Amino acid sequence: MKTIEAVDQVKSVIPNAIIHEECTYDQMTIEIHKEAMLPTFKLLKETGFKVLMDLTGIDYLQPKEGTKILYWLHNPSNYQRLRVFVFVHRDESLPSVTQFWRGADWYERELFDMFGVHFEDHPDLKRILMPDDWVGHPMRKNYPLTEVPVQFKHGVKPKIPSEIIPYVTAEPKAT
Repeated sequence: MKTIEAVDQVKSVIPNAIIHEECTYDQMTIEIHKEAMLPTFKLLKETGFKVLMDLTGIDYLQPKEGTKILYWLHNPSNYQRLRVFVFVHRDESLPSVTQFWRGADWYERELFDMFGVHFEDHPDLKRILMPDDWVGHPMRKNYPLTEVPVQFKHGVKPKIPSEIIPYVTAEPKAT
């Protein structure tokens, strides 16, 4: 089934699921209500979107604080793609999609670790990159940038921000 047909089917079966849809350069994007996530993803998987290519987030401070969670779906039978996103406010949770795509497991753990997004019914929701006792979520826009080196798991060497961000220190030129 083509992407536009799958989106039309979602609109007919789950009438209030889609908040907004947009097609740019043959790439369909839909925003859905978080309450309609599970039935929408179930239907999309049944219509051929069997592959979760990526799952990531974008944090916002304005116009409202929260995280946009993006799901990139792929239909291997016709090579069509669909981008689906859900907006979640701080300290709200989303249902896990691991029941549809087992590969969502580590993606959701990363979103929990870096952005603080909780996924209900996740099989093992715990930090994946930061130490277990780390406080905060480093990919949030309101997370303070400090000179304290981050202690990652598995022996990854930390980087100090001032050593990797170039600062302009040149003297002004005389005219």
